[in-house]
Amino acid sequence: MKRSLFVAVAVLFAVAACKGFGDTIPTSVPLGIVTISTGDAPSGVHSTSPAAYFVNAVNVSIPNSATSADTCAQIAFPGSLLPSPLAQLDAGTPVTIRTVTNTGNDTAQLTPQAADVNGYVFYRLPANDSIQLKPGSVSNVTIPGAANGFNPFNYNFTNADSLKLDPIDATTDSTHDMTLTWNAQNGQAASVVVQLEFSTTGTGLPNSQIFCQFTDNGSHAVQESLANLWRAGSSKHVHAYRFLTSITNDGTDQLDVVSTYNTDSTTVLNP
Repeated sequence: MKRSLFVAVAVLFAVAACKGFGDTIPTSVPLGIVTISTGDAPSGVHSTSPAAYFVNAVNVSIPNSATSADTCAQIAFPGSLLPSPLAQLDAGTPVTIRTVTNTGNDTAQLTPQAADVNGYVFYRLPANDSIQLKPGSVSNVTIPGAANGFNPFNYNFTNADSLKLDPIDATTDSTHDMTLTWNAQNGQAASVVVQLEFSTTGTGLPNSQIFCQFTDNGSHAVQESLANLWRAGSSKHVHAYRFLTSITNDGTDQLDVVSTYNTDSTTVLNP
């Protein structure tokens, strides 16, 4: 899996590979997915490069932060899962994202780009462009819509707030679970994903991970059998992200906004 599961729609749909991480659409539904991703910003100024994708979805699982399995599993790192592109829909242009910043507001106009090597057509900003974003704030997406395509939408949504995990003690412990704690996003049905990355070979880069998704309530334990795999590994690292989904529909078309906040700043004690 990629560093963040929700950077691109290919990975959004790949969430189906993880139990309890999404809701299944069993019949054909015009579906729009907007991704807003930010993360640690030492300067205090957060930025994002939003993306949007519009498809006729059938038998796919989509992310829903309110559906959390509170579970962990060992999977390969980084791994990969790229489903075939679904039938894509015209949503008009541009798709406009309006955000709140530390000093005011910012606006992005997303336009459809050329299909990538996997056949995905995303609405994006120009290459290397971004806008500012205040974590936890309310943003707006406006979709003009297109005849015989995706319907118009004007929708406000809440962004994932900043995430900070408390230091994690990697001292070997064969009898106890490993409790993780973090700052919860109050008042929102968010989820927190923690990737405990490690190497099983004793040298080199991580090749495995304990992949966990938890309800965003500030604390959860990793069972000792899985925690000990990470504790005993080398090249240990922790990547985590909070994701918050906002879902709306107009009776025929559905719009899902997935906002994430990524962090690689967790301290590992006794690595």
